Amino acid sequence: MNLIYSGNHYTAVEVGSFGKTRVVMGINPQSFCFHLEPKKTFEAPEAVMTVSADGFGGMSRNMQYFVQEHIIRGEWKKKERPVLLNSWEAAYFDINEKKLLKLAKAGKEAGIELFVMDDGWFGERKDDKRSLGDWEADKKKLPDGVRGLADKINALGLSFGIWVEPEMVNVDSDCYRAHPDWAMDIPGREHSEGRNQRVLDLANPEVVDYIIEKMTALFSGANISYVKWDMNRIFSDCYSKYLGHERQGETAHRYMTGLYHVMKTLTERFPHILFEGCAAGGNRFDLGILSYFPQIWASDNTDAVCRLAIQTGYSYGYPLSAVSAHVSACPNHQTLRVTPLPTRYHVAAFGVLGYECNFCELNKEEFLEIKRQIAEYKKWRQVLQFGRMYRGRQDNLYEWTAVSEDQKAAVGMLAQKLTAANAPYARYHAAGLAPEKCYHFYNQPMKHDIREFGDLINTAAPIHIRKDSFIHHAVAKFVKMDGETEDYLVYGDGLMQAGVNLKQAFSATGYNSEVRYFPDFASRMYFMEEQDESGVL
Repeated sequence: MNLIYSGNHYTAVEVGSFGKTRVVMGINPQSFCFHLEPKKTFEAPEAVMTVSADGFGGMSRNMQYFVQEHIIRGEWKKKERPVLLNSWEAAYFDINEKKLLKLAKAGKEAGIELFVMDDGWFGERKDDKRSLGDWEADKKKLPDGVRGLADKINALGLSFGIWVEPEMVNVDSDCYRAHPDWAMDIPGREHSEGRNQRVLDLANPEVVDYIIEKMTALFSGANISYVKWDMNRIFSDCYSKYLGHERQGETAHRYMTGLYHVMKTLTERFPHILFEGCAAGGNRFDLGILSYFPQIWASDNTDAVCRLAIQTGYSYGYPLSAVSAHVSACPNHQTLRVTPLPTRYHVAAFGVLGYECNFCELNKEEFLEIKRQIAEYKKWRQVLQFGRMYRGRQDNLYEWTAVSEDQKAAVGMLAQKLTAANAPYARYHAAGLAPEKCYHFYNQPMKHDIREFGDLINTAAPIHIRKDSFIHHAVAKFVKMDGETEDYLVYGDGLMQAGVNLKQAFSATGYNSEVRYFPDFASRMYFMEEQDESGVL
């Protein structure tokens, strides 16, 4: 079940003494009390439910189809989403036009299609303590304003996107100083700050009009193709000065209807803009938001290992096209975990792919690998954004498959958390294929850095090489270890029932190009294309 609503919600499931199951889902009754005038109506949120003889997998795909066909709307409903580069983890608040253009140029060279300027571009926004609510460009950072930067980004051959957080305000802002009554807080009680910000009272029509006015001016004042609509804190101190004491039970719901009015107005005024909601601090990933914005940033946690669980969870109710995922730097900025660049890409590719690292500081190998990744993703973008998602294992190994609607193409992924000595042979089991079709199953062979093998390199080197020595690093520039190749013609029923017995993983000795190097946090992506038995498409 799911609820087409973004506010406080409640779900209860009860099995009675006669074995009947009853489910209640809707607005959370706690602190909710709505005064209904005579001859007025109240429209409650709709709940949706599905059943399937195919268990959680069948129910998941029912929900994915429902969301894709009946919730997401507008120009971007079935339109392929661009590969973006976001400035946030590359620079945080320390941005200016020169730095952003340098980053965008590097992105363009790698194949990026959309450049996004994240937080830090407005007011006196040097950190998260000030200027939320003041949506005017900082001319010290952007001398020609947002429009000037957008024009320069467009001249590079890139679309331009921008970050906003319109529902929030800092106390240290011109907006708050002019309208302190617009921020939610409980009279006579110390406010509970979150990320140094407060929630604007969208139950107040003046606030709604202000947000629409400021965002309309921003979006019409420059060639903006994408908007990241953030929400970086949960609700607290939920009190509307506009409604008055006797109607506070309406505050939370009226906030949501105010927000929906803002979103409806802006998406109708700017139908060409790709709006992305954000499930970061506010944890707001739901059918209400997707009724206006076609995709949502899945989490500020970009760690690939964490994202395996996060994106698996989303797959139970949402299509791949709704889930935004980025490749970020390592050590990861949230967990400090180090994961291989291919794994970060493989996980992020199952959804709307973006990058959030400093392309200007990548070494040559990293840059070329990312360039290859982007080209590969573009080739398979239709499957990875609009294919049907199938989950396999979800333990130490995660197994995902995205299948095109016509079942002619599929992309699979096998990702591992921790390796084990003398592990059994691994199999990849596809799902969702046509049993009678013949598929070309193959991987993209990888090249491995010899330094990943440590001093084991001496079992193959003609001379002794000390680990981490100058010679070790010098040899690594020119010598790579070939990865395994998987290349077969297999019928769909074979891929699904028996699976593919993958090349043996490395186990202490005997590495060669027929051995699968699969350490902690490793992954592989597999491609399946319909062909006849002779290998012809």
